[in-house]
Amino acid sequence: MKKLMICVLLLVTMACFAGCGSSIKVGSFKSKYYDYEEYQAAVDQVMDYFTGFEGCEMSEIHYAGDDAVKAEAETRGMDVDQVMVLKCTFTTDGENHKNGLEPDYTYEDFGWTLTRVFKDDMWTVEDHGYC
Repeated sequence: MKKLMICVLLLVTMACFAGCGSSIKVGSFKSKYYDYEEYQAAVDQVMDYFTGFEGCEMSEIHYAGDDAVKAEAETRGMDVDQVMVLKCTFTTDGENHKNGLEPDYTYEDFGWTLTRVFKDDMWTVEDHGYC
């Protein structure tokens, strides 16, 4: 049942992005800590959070890698399966941004740290920006 719900959520998310004319590239994924569904759930959480970045357009998002996750988990005192680190590229429009982002600028390797308490929990965006 859980896999069916994840598949439905994935299809709805893909349909929304396709319908919005979005061309966000989701990078390939390989990890010894997570499966693809966990990765996709983290990407979905970041994409949902990113809707609050007015005047910004994301072009790419990808997994930062097991080494980045291990380092972040150690810093936070958490197990590696409780932390996910993603990176993205996005561009701001020419407006002044209330959140301190530079206008007309492309941010590359912008980091996203997500956490969860248990393996079956939803990911929560805990931090974002440059490390």
